Amino acid sequence: MNRIKRCSLFHVLAGAIALAAGPACAQQVYKWNMPTPYADGSFHTKNTRMFADEVKAASNGRIDITVHSNGSLFKMPEIKRAVQTGQVPIAETNLPAYGNEYAFFDIDGILFLDSGYESAARLWKLSKPHLDKRLNAQGITILYTVPFPGMGMVSKKAITKVEDFKGMKHRSWGPAASRFAELVGATPTVLQASELSQAFTVGIVDATLTSSTTAVATQAWDYAKFFIDFQAAHSKDTILINTATFKGLPAELQQIILTASANAEKRGWDWSKREGEETKARLIKEGMTILTPDAAFVADLRKVGERLAQDWEKRAGPDGAAVLKEYLAGRR
Repeated sequence: MNRIKRCSLFHVLAGAIALAAGPACAQQVYKWNMPTPYADGSFHTKNTRMFADEVKAASNGRIDITVHSNGSLFKMPEIKRAVQTGQVPIAETNLPAYGNEYAFFDIDGILFLDSGYESAARLWKLSKPHLDKRLNAQGITILYTVPFPGMGMVSKKAITKVEDFKGMKHRSWGPAASRFAELVGATPTVLQASELSQAFTVGIVDATLTSSTTAVATQAWDYAKFFIDFQAAHSKDTILINTATFKGLPAELQQIILTASANAEKRGWDWSKREGEETKARLIKEGMTILTPDAAFVADLRKVGERLAQDWEKRAGPDGAAVLKEYLAGRR
């Protein structure tokens, strides 16, 4: 066989291999593990599973996301790092849990700063550019965010004034909650939401700042008697994706993820509003007492909130001061 025939045969074989491999490459399946710290009963987890289902259906199974709930794959303090290092491509978490790393992560956790969904949306809009800058530099992209209903407190005892906090053992989900506990004379202990029932039962904690949806998801009536409806903040659940992983996808798959994210965000905000009322009604049905702070208690809590905002501003520097100033000006 001469050189020309050998070359022709080589190109024929190469072409056949390329044709055979082409469809397989085009139909590559991406199997992803997605950790979330929230229980199966949480509307956040349900919304996340709906997001995963939509991505799988729209991609004809090419992106297959397995959601690992209840901190079973990674605990909340580990989740952001897992995405950053590529241990998982995508995850759900709560950015205030990483406030010690970067103050802007904690802006959602400034208690008694925002009240209501409109205020929560405006606070997110002002803080997001700073969050994007930090996370993008770490190889992470925000896909979407969904707020919890207004934050209250699950407690073994009735709390009707600031002095009632003194000496209590308070579960903390991050720096802001720990600082709140310190300011009101309670002792903070960092725990996952999945550990609440056991922690209350064995006496590790007496109370926790949390939403009514987490209270229902963890069946708070089994370990506490009261829910104090502070409406202290709208902490936000945030879905993160490893930027390199996302950009490595074909363009059509990237768009599928972005579309599903937009749908999940809209659905999640609407769901959160319903969830707040429905879950408080469920707590009452299960025998818990809902307490609403009176004007004097609210005024004292606002003073604590001012201290928390000042603490945050010092940590966040000039950018934080500017965001806080703009937010407060708009609030008035």
